[in-house]
Amino acid sequence: MMDDAFGRWLRERRRERGLTQQALADAAGLSHKTVFRAERGQAVSAYTREQLTALLGEPPADQLGQRGHFILAIYRDAL
Repeated sequence: MMDDAFGRWLRERRRERGLTQQALADAAGLSHKTVFRAERGQAVSAYTREQLTALLGEPPADQLGQRGHFILAIYRDAL
């Protein structure tokens, strides 16, 4: 599943902070390839999104893409 809105948001926040993809990947404990894929709008794991948003803040609700629904589905069954 593509997530272009999150990818654009991620690229903009990274550039605003003057970070390279490699620097962001290092800070988040991820690979450069993972950050590259996320910025291109390709699907990434919930863990990856959590690591990136922990560093850059939460994206606006309209840019959450699949994340909100995916996490809700996991916890809904547990509750």
